[in-house]
Amino acid sequence: MGCDCLADPDGYDATDGAPPLSKSEDRSCTDCLCAILFLVFLVGMGVVAGFAIAAGSVQRVVYGYDSYGNICGMKNEKYPGVELSGMDMTDMPYVFFMNILDPDDSIEICVKKCPTGNITNLEDIKAFAEESGSKLCSYNTPIEDYPTSKQDELGPCPERDSLHDSTPVFNRCIPDNVKELGKSFLETALEILNSNQYITKIVADLYMARWAILGMCGLAFVFALAMVFLIRFVASFIVWIIYAVAIGSSGAVTVLLWYTYVQRKKDMEGFGEMVPDSIKEDVRAFLIYSIIATVFFVVLLLVILVMRKRVAFAVELLNQAGKGLIAMPLLLIQPVWTFIALLLFFAYWCVVMLFLSVTGKPIQYNNTINGEMHVEYQEGELISYFWWYHVIGLIWIAEFILACQQFVIGACVADWYFTRDKKSFSSPILRNIGYLIRYHFGSVAFGSFIITLVKIPRAILMYMQSKMKGSESELVRFMLKCLSCCLWCLEKFLKFLNANAYTVIAIEGKHFCFSAKRAFMILVSNALRVAAINCVGDFVLFLGKLGVAGLTALSGILILECVGDHSSVSYTSLAVPLLVGAVFAYLITCAFISIYEMTIDSLLICFCEDTRVNDGSPAKPYFMESGLMEFVSNSSKAIDDEGAAAASAAAPAPVTAKEGVDVRDAAPEEVEPALQSEKLYPDLKDEDK
Repeated sequence: MGCDCLADPDGYDATDGAPPLSKSEDRSCTDCLCAILFLVFLVGMGVVAGFAIAAGSVQRVVYGYDSYGNICGMKNEKYPGVELSGMDMTDMPYVFFMNILDPDDSIEICVKKCPTGNITNLEDIKAFAEESGSKLCSYNTPIEDYPTSKQDELGPCPERDSLHDSTPVFNRCIPDNVKELGKSFLETALEILNSNQYITKIVADLYMARWAILGMCGLAFVFALAMVFLIRFVASFIVWIIYAVAIGSSGAVTVLLWYTYVQRKKDMEGFGEMVPDSIKEDVRAFLIYSIIATVFFVVLLLVILVMRKRVAFAVELLNQAGKGLIAMPLLLIQPVWTFIALLLFFAYWCVVMLFLSVTGKPIQYNNTINGEMHVEYQEGELISYFWWYHVIGLIWIAEFILACQQFVIGACVADWYFTRDKKSFSSPILRNIGYLIRYHFGSVAFGSFIITLVKIPRAILMYMQSKMKGSESELVRFMLKCLSCCLWCLEKFLKFLNANAYTVIAIEGKHFCFSAKRAFMILVSNALRVAAINCVGDFVLFLGKLGVAGLTALSGILILECVGDHSSVSYTSLAVPLLVGAVFAYLITCAFISIYEMTIDSLLICFCEDTRVNDGSPAKPYFMESGLMEFVSNSSKAIDDEGAAAASAAAPAPVTAKEGVDVRDAAPEEVEPALQSEKLYPDLKDEDK
């Protein structure tokens, strides 16, 4: 898996700007077997694509074909035993259905022109054929015989329902009044579009506001970038606001309930011994409500007291994540490259799937009603295997592309965290992409394959639910839903674990299983911290998303009103364009905020690894900044040592990785299975373990 062009540049020191032990000479290919298997799978995807393109006849889908195997609009080969096959259809590009109400079982022919005009009987069919040269009856029926021919879906002439004015749609003749003849979903859609003037006005407003909506998307892009850099400054303020609102509202409700209880009790005493039952029940209810509110208030205070340091730690991680993204601004465009890669792959997948759908072999069969030999295309057993292979490829490769983004982000964050001199830090994106391809291609393929193993049975269960809908018993329905829910939870957990495992791989350069185990132990040992980060971080980031959407909507009002004042454009309602613009703004912000979330998760892993390996001494100084040192037990000593080292040039320089300080050497040979924070992270403060 090596590649010389991806090696470290000349003069590059991996101890400066990279995690300890992330030097290329200390790394080796991880999970090579998985890498080989994934490459073999990709070759298999290529074989499926080659077979589909070589054996498939996409012209059948694009141009359509008749019941005798002739592709409309081109010359065809003769099928032995099928009299009407092998015809030259160059001047007959459209498919016409004898019975448009049942196109699956209808006889299909190629015609020169779709039916137009008032055609109600066989005489009209004859006149249309003589005028346009488009024969609407079977090929072997002469035009002069049309008036005496049979008229139904089996030919030789079509049913009357198929003779309405038609328009070519994807080279198929579709009657203009299909809403009266077609399926229910077509009928509903066309009725809404044709009869509901409000829908028409909405579409018109969106069309007239298309440039304004595009401008709102551009503003959302700018606002999202600004929000990513500003979140770290407002996170602490938001947390204090949440504290004040939570404690204040809970306390106020508790006091109000007790006050109401006391007043109601006084009122009850005024009745003497003849107290109505309704008053007693009312007083009893307020007593219960007051006790519940008091218990909730006390529990809330205890939770805030217990979690205050962890919440402060989450706020500091938000601050550090903002600093990291400022140092690596190009990291924010990673979702763009991921989206482009997914889009190109999905386009390729759809093209190959299209070719696979038309790779069936022509099978002749005798139509027992009219006695003609027809042709239909049936898929062989091999094609069905290719279908499944191609579907699995869609899931695995899509997950692999997403995993590559997670690895690159985790590796870049680890590079920034484990850099001593962050002022001279340069973007390591290309270098870490090189590490991914050169060393850890197999590990990323392994992690994405695990997600695929969970997605496939979940997709099968969903397919079974859709097929058995309305026929299975309540018990079967309940069991299928429970299984789907369990698989969904497992998938979410594995995705979260994999993302953290990729960061460990970037730090230590070890294989996936070891890194996943280490990541799991880190997460379990810091469960309260993870909970605080998820709660506080997700809430702050969610407010950021809403803030960008709100600012974009306000800007959209100004844009739309400005356009309306300086032009003849008038809108039925500004609400719809504003809503569409706000939704796009929210989605754009989600793409940027997702990078922020990944950065925070990676920083937590880096922090835990830093405290596990280093002790803050001159020989093993922490890589973390002073803001994070406050959450380590020997933080005061470490901060003093850091200040002394900066003040005195004679202070001993930290031992570099080249001199022997190695994460793997400093760590225990094997971490014990017991998930005890004291063994894994002895430097953490007792309240943070």
